[in-house]
Amino acid sequence: MTERELIKLEATIRKKMEEIKNQKVSLKDSGVGSLMNMLKKTDEAAYEKIMPQYKEMMKYNIFK
Repeated sequence: MTERELIKLEATIRKKMEEIKNQKVSLKDSGVGSLMNMLKKTDEAAYEKIMPQYKEMMKYNIFK
């Protein structure tokens, strides 16, 4: 994965997380979990950077 693709993947994850927070899309329907797995496989450091925000988002959206 190129650097540009990696940046685009991170941006997509952040956008989907924002949509989930704003309840525009459900956690399940967003597909953010599979994107996070893809990020983990390609760039562990970026994954670790985003993971705390992902966990925080999941904490509040787990029952919605």
